[in-house]
Amino acid sequence: MPDRRIALSLLTALPALAFAQAASAAPEPTLRVTLAPAKPDAQQHVPYVDVTMVAEGMSRAEGAALLRLPLVANTVVTSGAAITGLTVRDGKGALIPRIEDVEEDGSNRTRFWRAPRAVGGALTLRYRVPIDAAAPPLALPQYEMRTELGGFSAAGNAFLILPDDETPRKTSIKWDFSAYGAGGKGASSLGVGDAASRTALPSGKLASMYYMGGRPGIYPPDKDGFFAAWQGAPPFPMDPLMTWASDLHRYYGTFFGYAPPSFGVFGRTNQRNPGSGIGLTESFAFTFNHTTKSADLRSLLAHEMLHAWVNSLDASMDTAGGLDRSWFGEGLAVHYQRLLPYRAALISAEDFLADLNETAGRYYTNIKIAVPNADIPAGFWRDTRIRVLPYDRGSLYFAASDAAIRKASGGKRSLDDLVRTMLAERSAGRPMDEALYRRLLKADLGDEGLAAFEAMLKGGTVLPPSDAFGPQFRRVEKPLKRFDLGFDPASLLAKPKIVKGLIPGSNAEIAGLRNGDEILNTFSQDGLQGDQEAFLTLDVKRGEEELHLRFQPRGETVLAYQWEAAR
Repeated sequence: MPDRRIALSLLTALPALAFAQAASAAPEPTLRVTLAPAKPDAQQHVPYVDVTMVAEGMSRAEGAALLRLPLVANTVVTSGAAITGLTVRDGKGALIPRIEDVEEDGSNRTRFWRAPRAVGGALTLRYRVPIDAAAPPLALPQYEMRTELGGFSAAGNAFLILPDDETPRKTSIKWDFSAYGAGGKGASSLGVGDAASRTALPSGKLASMYYMGGRPGIYPPDKDGFFAAWQGAPPFPMDPLMTWASDLHRYYGTFFGYAPPSFGVFGRTNQRNPGSGIGLTESFAFTFNHTTKSADLRSLLAHEMLHAWVNSLDASMDTAGGLDRSWFGEGLAVHYQRLLPYRAALISAEDFLADLNETAGRYYTNIKIAVPNADIPAGFWRDTRIRVLPYDRGSLYFAASDAAIRKASGGKRSLDDLVRTMLAERSAGRPMDEALYRRLLKADLGDEGLAAFEAMLKGGTVLPPSDAFGPQFRRVEKPLKRFDLGFDPASLLAKPKIVKGLIPGSNAEIAGLRNGDEILNTFSQDGLQGDQEAFLTLDVKRGEEELHLRFQPRGETVLAYQWEAAR
């Protein structure tokens, strides 16, 4: 038996020992960002934002990569090439880094600043980010700088030059409205107003945050840390929608067993691509226009908030090549975006079916339904029919898997249990990857479950059982029309967008479209695919003539699966 006096002496010494260890441990480096918007002009546009960043722990050898900022992020052109007045200093004085632009893949290009000499200690950057108020809205992820009604907004990957490392730093965001004038307010993914991170964060987390300053609308943080900010003038009262989102956020926290201490929602105007969203670090951003209805955004809010918990398998979907994991993160988000609000009594059975049938209709009428998962990264940004497959196929696969797990376990287990186990592994610092999913799937469903998983990855059609969503719903077949532009979709990727491959007898040809026409406008195709009744308007230039052609982008009729209330 140990000597009790020795044990007591050790206990007495522990506080002093812990204090000595804490005193000797090096403090965590910090990263401080100050955002100073200019005074809005007569049109209430913010012409530029001045950025100051102080980053500690910047030890680099001569020639090593020091800083980075995307020039193109997931096909979105950022402010990287427009930045002016950049100065860089460390404790030894001014630096003039060497610039190197690297093409990472077809959708991403990054600018690196390399150290001209050995660098150590804290690094201070100052620069100006001009904002082009006339830049047309994009039907792409909403990263880029925008200004309207006396405010500006952007994701960090569009304008923040950050350390090229993964060193965690205690981070703070400060807003300086001294040049802006009275009434300036700011919000970031860290919170409303000046805010600091609760833990040290790597640079990638700051790049994946949102920043909004000027005169945003604010839904202040509630008791569980949910908050919202929006730029522009929404056509509906925003507070009731954000109250609904806050209630759902709280339910998610209960369902998954934990909630982030803070979570932000950011909205801004996009007349060309309303209803789109991007997931960010403990936050997300969405778009609206003058015709958007509050109810239309609930599914989007439910989907993007799910990413705060599920996100993806290890390594982000936003990294080069990461789209081959999108079946998991996006598929689960679509599966749960309707299921959890329905369980929480935050949407009706009719709303649940509308969401489910939009997904099912888009999937079962998709002429690209058999494209294997391995080919999705190459086509994701080139063909909308491929882009939606991880969302649609993934969600229906998880519905089928949930039904199979419930059946095999006699109702004792479900997909929920498998997902919570995976998240617990990630929380414990262990890999949350495809290998883990396969192990858990085999434990629940054996080799048959693995075979179904492999079939899904290879492009096999997924069909959940009739009662997959509960006995109150049943599966039926209905005639639906395929999405079909009526011409080669690659025409929309060219510059200029010249129509080629016009299909004889298509709705596009009937409306008057011709090979060689130049399409002047841009539009989101993802939403069009799920709406059987939607019309597409093309602004077309033919010689000196400009035409406006309106038609339904639909082709042949096929039998597709839908769900309805059981009678």
